Amino acid sequence: MDRPELNGGYLFDIQGFSVHDGPGCRTLVFFKGCSLSCDWCSNPEGIRPYPEPLYNSSKCISDHLCIDACVSGAIQPADGKLQIDRERCRDCTTYDCARACLSSALRIGGYFISIAELLDKIRRDRQYWGPEGGITLTGGEPFLQPAFAREILERCYEAMIHTGAETCGNVPWENIGQSLHCLDWIFYDLKHLDPEKHRLHSGAGNGLILQNAERLAREFKGRLVFRMPVIPGYNDDPDHLEQVASFISGTGREEINILPVHHLGREKHGLTGRSYYTQDCRVPPRENLAAIRDFFESRGIRCYTGSDTPF
Repeated sequence: MDRPELNGGYLFDIQGFSVHDGPGCRTLVFFKGCSLSCDWCSNPEGIRPYPEPLYNSSKCISDHLCIDACVSGAIQPADGKLQIDRERCRDCTTYDCARACLSSALRIGGYFISIAELLDKIRRDRQYWGPEGGITLTGGEPFLQPAFAREILERCYEAMIHTGAETCGNVPWENIGQSLHCLDWIFYDLKHLDPEKHRLHSGAGNGLILQNAERLAREFKGRLVFRMPVIPGYNDDPDHLEQVASFISGTGREEINILPVHHLGREKHGLTGRSYYTQDCRVPPRENLAAIRDFFESRGIRCYTGSDTPF
């Protein structure tokens, strides 16, 4: 599939009027593709780097029109439902399966957008931001499409638009480094500091993530806020919190945003053919989050809970 990053890139959503992902009111640009596959991901449709079928079996009427339309042979019947080999969808450009579906059981998640079209959408939103608003690149992982991300950030920066990004950091340093000059702030994820525990629930180790975090803390002149999803029984024990606090202090930075795990993305995992492991994982109660906040504050690290990050 032709993917001319300098002409555009792949997204799976654009959301305006966000007030939780940077200062003011913002436009969020969701990049398709992520180098991690976290079990609790709230946007699993952003993990694969290419447009893919999203299948809602409850709407399926089993007319097999999608099977007949798919030239790649990626769809097969299975126990009254559909089984989709999404790797075969990688090179699809026509998405005939979704076009043939009469019940809306199949739709395509993700699309190509040109730089000009995306900038036009951003400009239209600008009138609603207020004096402190701007754009935030998120995903997925925006720095898996580094040329596309840099082009958008540079164009916005030159237009005096405030710029931000949310990243897991699991990409080559140059993917991030080439955009630092046109970024005002960054949210940087820390899931777990133990490499094997990190790999267990995210699909990758954390060596590159920690290296990039340390370098980013040294070289980035803007505001860097670390983020950690709070997963009960996984990364909220005192020993791990101590490790996180020590790591952040060692970088010379002093801010963390803790996010309680939620189940808002549960249904979307099924649409992408993924299982959802946190089915029985409880949302951490407020008193637990408050205790974690107090712990970080006692270590000299400013800690913000949920959407309470001050900008």
